[in-house]
Amino acid sequence: MVNPPNVEVLRSRLKDHVLRNKLKSSSRRELILETLSEVGRHVTAEELLRAVRTRDARIGAATVYRTLRVFQDSGIVAERRFEGGATRFELIGDEHHDHLICTHCGTILEFEDPDIERDQQRVADRYGFELRTHRHELYGICSHCKRNGRTLPEANPARPA
Repeated sequence: MVNPPNVEVLRSRLKDHVLRNKLKSSSRRELILETLSEVGRHVTAEELLRAVRTRDARIGAATVYRTLRVFQDSGIVAERRFEGGATRFELIGDEHHDHLICTHCGTILEFEDPDIERDQQRVADRYGFELRTHRHELYGICSHCKRNGRTLPEANPARPA
């Protein structure tokens, strides 16, 4: 599994972004960052809003959406659009990771695999391609769903494997 991002490092990146772009400091922004770090990764804006409102009922959806945009612009949050699901947000740490996504229950597992990383670089080198970034998502059935007798749906010919 992947270690969670260091919130103090993220807070520092955000502070630099706010100063560089002459944005106002915001206690609400700080509260949203704290909440996001406690809720964990791969949260929808709506899930984050519900969690934030348990701490401050006055914070509205527009504030959460604007703050998520500031977080993205500052490089501390990434927007993820996994197949067949809602847009999710995750804090960005220093460690690269990939995702296993259950097509039945929607569970998202993060993993690191040095062999996969080496193979991707080897393929890029073979074709003279200079990698800048990548996203690796594997879709299937998680162990919990398999134990409960859930199986893979029939392959969708419109969606490449």
